[in-house]
Amino acid sequence: MSAKPLLSQTPLTPGFMVVHANRLEDLRGLAVEWMRLHPLAPLENETILVQSNGIGQWLKLALAEDPAQGGAGIAAALNVTLPARFLWQAYRTVLTHLTHDEHAVPETSPFDKSRLIWRLLRLLPSLAEQEAFAPLARFLNVDRDQRKHYQLAERLADLFDQYQVYRADWLDAWAKGNDVLITARGETRPLEAHQLWQPELWRALRDDVAMTQGEAGLNSSRAQVHSRF
Repeated sequence: MSAKPLLSQTPLTPGFMVVHANRLEDLRGLAVEWMRLHPLAPLENETILVQSNGIGQWLKLALAEDPAQGGAGIAAALNVTLPARFLWQAYRTVLTHLTHDEHAVPETSPFDKSRLIWRLLRLLPSLAEQEAFAPLARFLNVDRDQRKHYQLAERLADLFDQYQVYRADWLDAWAKGNDVLITARGETRPLEAHQLWQPELWRALRDDVAMTQGEAGLNSSRAQVHSRF
């Protein structure tokens, strides 16, 4: 007896659906069935957002498995990307169309996580000598092979990447010299002394971007571009 399809054959209409499952294989099976019932036109790519590059690689391999194993038998015409990259491309497409300026949004932002890592790695040695960054200097105190520098740069880049998504109002306040946190109600409270290195570091990053890319670079953070979207 053949298994019943997970989805009924119906015309595809715009919408949003949230599906929860404890096993990735179950979600993979649903995706395979969805793509089978709603195939795209020739030469069109299926866009899939994943939370990490590792999951993206797993998904492509899982989709390529034999149908008997729950796969589609092939993984082709797929655009598997991270949500941040997808949103940035959406910003570029829409704002370029509205402004008729192909340079309205750069291809990549100097505040992208991958770029922030290397910028921080370059700045950390000199910043660690300043009193404001004493908490970071203590972590980097003994680092003969620079491993701690890279680990810290990676963690800080991830932190500021999250701030750009969820705490853009904090970054905007810090850029103006206001060392505060802003609550969901719009109330502000001063940062505690041991946290003051964060706004100092954000301003140092902005100054470095301004030196290399000018005002255009400063205006290409995710929060700044989103405000124009």
